[in-house]
Amino acid sequence: MYSIFQPIINVNKSLNTKIDSYEMLIRNEEGHFPEIGFIKGLATADGNKQWIAISEQSLQSALGAHQNRKVYINIEPCQMQFNSMWQFLKQLRTTYKNQVAVEITERHEHVHSINYLDQEINRLRDLGFEIAIDDVCAGSNSYAFIKRSLPAIQPIKLSLLIFKDEDKETVMNFIHAWLTFAQKHQLDFVIEGISDQQAAQKFAGNPIIL
Repeated sequence: MYSIFQPIINVNKSLNTKIDSYEMLIRNEEGHFPEIGFIKGLATADGNKQWIAISEQSLQSALGAHQNRKVYINIEPCQMQFNSMWQFLKQLRTTYKNQVAVEITERHEHVHSINYLDQEINRLRDLGFEIAIDDVCAGSNSYAFIKRSLPAIQPIKLSLLIFKDEDKETVMNFIHAWLTFAQKHQLDFVIEGISDQQAAQKFAGNPIIL
């Protein structure tokens, strides 16, 4: 396993681009998203320990000599049950400060309670982390969860990959709905998976969109 760094890009009206930050993603030996066994393994102490070792080395390589870079690290909700994860996060905060932000994924192992992740999000905020919400309207990252978490989060991300079977008009309606929400609550809004110039041009130059 190893990490890649996916750029999060600011695009102006002329479609000129500037890298804003990066999202760190784990990949297997073939360069693909790890199989479900690895993700399920993150709910175990050994699997989480493996993830920490990979991430620690990758962040050192990416940030050690680049003090202006910022990286979002994806954290599965199940990982936050381990003391080793919180020790690792404290270490990251001490070493890299605002260069590292946390992105909470949409996956969950069990049916969750009405106060799902409230304590963990507050704990992350108390450590000083910027907290992003990955893949809104997928998995556990519902409107209700995001609305409840508003005092602590920034930014939110919408992946268009989950709408691959929908027509363009429907996809645009989803984008506009979440964009309206982000604007109202003064959140940056990351759109992942824009694959044509017409869509890129439509949202380019908006100061809250990445």
